[in-house]
Amino acid sequence: METYLKNTMYKLFLSSLLLLSLSVAFSQKSSFGIVQYTVPAGYTLINNDNVLTYYKEDKNTGAYCNFFVYKLMPGKGGVQKDFDFSWANLVQTPFKVTGAATMLPVSTLKGWQFLMGSTKYADNGVTTLAMLTTFSGENKMQSICILSNSDNYKKDIEDFIASVDVIKEIKNAASTQPKTKDTDKTNDGMPGIETPASFQNIKYEVWECNCPNLATGTQVTTKLNTVVISPDGKYLTHMPEKGLNGVTPQNSNENGSWGTVTDKGNMLSLVNDKYGKMELYKIDATTKSRYQNSKSSIYKKVKPVDGLKFEGAYSPELSYYNGKTDIISKQIDPNKRPIIFFKKDGTYINEGIEFSNLTFGDAFAIGKGTYEIVNFSLILTTESGRKLQVAFTPVLDANPASADNPGFIINNNLFYRLNKTFVPHN
Repeated sequence: METYLKNTMYKLFLSSLLLLSLSVAFSQKSSFGIVQYTVPAGYTLINNDNVLTYYKEDKNTGAYCNFFVYKLMPGKGGVQKDFDFSWANLVQTPFKVTGAATMLPVSTLKGWQFLMGSTKYADNGVTTLAMLTTFSGENKMQSICILSNSDNYKKDIEDFIASVDVIKEIKNAASTQPKTKDTDKTNDGMPGIETPASFQNIKYEVWECNCPNLATGTQVTTKLNTVVISPDGKYLTHMPEKGLNGVTPQNSNENGSWGTVTDKGNMLSLVNDKYGKMELYKIDATTKSRYQNSKSSIYKKVKPVDGLKFEGAYSPELSYYNGKTDIISKQIDPNKRPIIFFKKDGTYINEGIEFSNLTFGDAFAIGKGTYEIVNFSLILTTESGRKLQVAFTPVLDANPASADNPGFIINNNLFYRLNKTFVPHN
């Protein structure tokens, strides 16, 4: 593995700075600008006027982790613009990161709005995590950047992020929320993150339809369509990847995807400036049709799942549902199967499902832990305390508490209920 230094000239530059550096042999609380934080033990500090750099490196393997705390500076006109400026100038340009950031929703801490985003890039051929947090308020902004090329620093990164706080509260701010753990995790084995919450837990209605696939134009090929409706008249035509726990139209980072619902008695008119208009006609309290006087394209109201506990083996692999084994995964590791076992005592055993998708999830949830279901979200908590949140619904209007439920839609994938011959390996 290569070191974190970008090239030979950068190495020489850093070497000269080391003459002024301070070795941090213990965890210490520090502050800079409007942020305070605790640096894990063993990091070296390079103190510049514009940025404080804390770094640790394993010279034998090239594994490293860097924390960059930048100075408070004038804002650019809002949290999104502040983040975009910081991403371009503090991450992409100095470290040659070409990828766009995968974003978490806007959150608020003591009146300061902030955005967190991350991506992976190749640093001298080694997959490296780049993560940026930008605080925005009072026409000012301050950013923290993390770079790491090794899973060995997961704990350091988690502890560091969990320690970050703001020391100056914005008075009379619209929202001053306490700091709590968020359930988002980055993908492909890179460290997870914790973020303050800035939401109320809205209770949505979820409607599902096994509708004709418009891509094929046939009634034979169908797909599950979802409509999410909020009590204040907003809607989505898809389920967010992490479900609805803690999701609002304002913090979902999908502003262009939300439309407006108008109740016209026997029909709901759903209008979205970006995607157009659709109508749902009332049949009864739990059934709606996409078309008037039609018995096709029927939307069923999904039953609540809060507090659900169930038992059984589940897999997204159809071959397992048919009682077979997956040839590919068996060849790779016979003890690793794409099966997750749930128990009514609230525990799970995940034998090989990596809940990867476009945004969150990864192999850290493989193993044992506990689970809870809140607001159409499945929250897995590992034995080490890390959390993963993914979408969770029954299939159409099936009873989720039924002992013989056919399966669930987890992480926006159909998980089949397997027969009782499937038991955990250990």
